[in-house]
This record gives sequence, C-alpha cells and structure tokens, in this order.
Amino acid sequence: MKLIITGASKGIGKGIAAFLAREGFQVGLVARSAKILEELRASIVSDRGVCSIAPCDVRDPEATHAAITELIGLMEGVDGLINNAGVVLRKDAFTLSVEEWQAMMETNVNGVFYATRAVLPHLKAQGSGHIINISSISGRLPLAGGSGYAASKHAVTGFSDSLLLEARKYGIKVTTVFPGSVDTESHRRREEDTSWKVRPEEIGQACRDLLRTAPETCVSRLEIRPLNPPS
Repeated sequence: MKLIITGASKGIGKGIAAFLAREGFQVGLVARSAKILEELRASIVSDRGVCSIAPCDVRDPEATHAAITELIGLMEGVDGLINNAGVVLRKDAFTLSVEEWQAMMETNVNGVFYATRAVLPHLKAQGSGHIINISSISGRLPLAGGSGYAASKHAVTGFSDSLLLEARKYGIKVTTVFPGSVDTESHRRREEDTSWKVRPEEIGQACRDLLRTAPETCVSRLEIRPLNPPS
C-alpha cells in the first residue's frame, strides 16, 4: 500500500511513517524541512523500508499540490493520505495573538484541505483509497487554555465527518483519529514524566489496523487515550 503522510518529520508523523514503513507500506513524506526529511528517509531505507520525500509547507496550496503530485509520480500511485501536519499552541483566548491563531488555522485546517484536495482525484479515479485525518481529543471536547487549538481540531473533525459522506460513494474511506496525550516534543514539558503517554509509534499501529480493515467497511472515528494517566 502506498501512503502519503504530511507533517512527517517529527512527533506523531515521524512515528507513523517509521512504523508503517517497517510494516511494509511504501511511504511518501511531506514536511517543511528537507534536511530532516532526508534524515528520516535514510533511516527508513536503512531499515529496508521504501520511502520518498517532497518538502513543502502545507499552508501553501500550490506547493502542497505540487509535492503530492510529485510523490504520486515517484511512488507510481497512491492508496491513502494521512493528514498529520499541525501546530500546537496552548494559549487561551486572552493571550493568543492574531498571528498565532492564523498559524494554527493555516496549518491545522487549510493544510488538511489542500492535501486532501490534491489526492482526491487520484483516489476517485481508481475507485478506492483511505484518508486518515489526525485530529485530537480537543477536536471533540473543550480545551481550557487552548481554545484556538481546539477550534482548529473541531474544524478537522467536521471536515472529516462530512468528507466521509461525500467520498464513500467513490470507494474512498475517511477516518478521524483522536489521540489523547501523546509523548511528542511539542507537548513535552521540562522534567515531566512522559512514560504514561501514548507513543507516536502506537498511533502508527492504529493507522495500520485502520488501513487493513475489510474493503466493505470503514471505521469512521477512532479515539486513543493512555490507559493510566497520572492522578
């Protein structure tokens, strides 16, 4: 199976990409940093995985379309897209600046649309495919101290749920994944014990299982939480 993953250079995206490559998926990776992407590609290839890269900023619709088109050419096709690119800013509405609000919306919402729009014609033409959008627990529950981030992830949830109804008649599955607390650099605080958190590779494991569901069924929503958070 040939998959494109956005925001693949670190955190959840890196964990998904590395895990799926080890599981035999061919991965095409999108992120802003060409250097970090190349390092990840080299690591995947050294572990006998198959990986292509196309650096771009998903906030740019033309660049996103060009990168995804390039990856589809390099991979000689595409079976799925995992929209993972995102910005996390934990600020309340009193302190969040206009520029910070725009940065989250442009990446977390617009980037999902741009990447999806680029891949949909290919999936429609072949009559199959799977789009997995990485939302957040904050994409269905309130988040005090992070209202802007929650708003962006609620938008992802609404887009995903509606896209499923639009795309299923063409054989395209759409799944929204709602991770809880994940051990990534963007969420980590100094001297914090993160051993209880979900590991990025475990999000990759969940994506593998979603991608391997029977052709006639679709898991539309999946929530992943730590089993034993600190009290």
